[in-house]
Amino acid sequence: MLVMFHPLYGLAALIVILIVLRRNGKSITWLFFFSLFWLYLMQVVSVAIFPFPIDIADENFKPNINLIPFDFGHCDPRARDLCLRQIYENILLTIPFGFGVNFIARLKPRQIWGLAAGVGSTLELIQLAISLTFRISFRVVDINDVLLNAAGVLIGYAAFRLFGWTYSQLLQRLNIQPRYIFAYIQDLTRPPTDH
Repeated sequence: MLVMFHPLYGLAALIVILIVLRRNGKSITWLFFFSLFWLYLMQVVSVAIFPFPIDIADENFKPNINLIPFDFGHCDPRARDLCLRQIYENILLTIPFGFGVNFIARLKPRQIWGLAAGVGSTLELIQLAISLTFRISFRVVDINDVLLNAAGVLIGYAAFRLFGWTYSQLLQRLNIQPRYIFAYIQDLTRPPTDH
């Protein structure tokens, strides 16, 4: 039997969380960006964690783990395209995280390093926990995935900083005083101080 991710559960949780956050004084603009980020995270979970089988426990179970960085041993010349796809998909998976997290949390440059490492590590630890709990080797728990996911977060953060600089320059050149959501974005794109 496969355990599937049903998006209605994630959407129901989002509605409850939005109600609580609004009652705690979060702005409509912040809630909008939080909702977009939540929807992105739902997609990540559905891709990186689900589906997984729970009724095929193996008596000779041994978790499938690679702790050697940059060892892509399963890549032979015939499967090179598959390996390259796994590399860039792991990076692309987390670029939106590095970009989007800035809309809901004000991060200092030094904080992004720990967050980047934490994102990939969390995904791999969840996969390991599922594997150990149900005694299945449904995915490889791979240090390379952690490194590539971290790289994606860092690329996304750099893209946000570039977006912020471009946005600020555009507002200055056009002499525009933004309002509403655009003022919120202007506030976010101001470079944080790193103390």
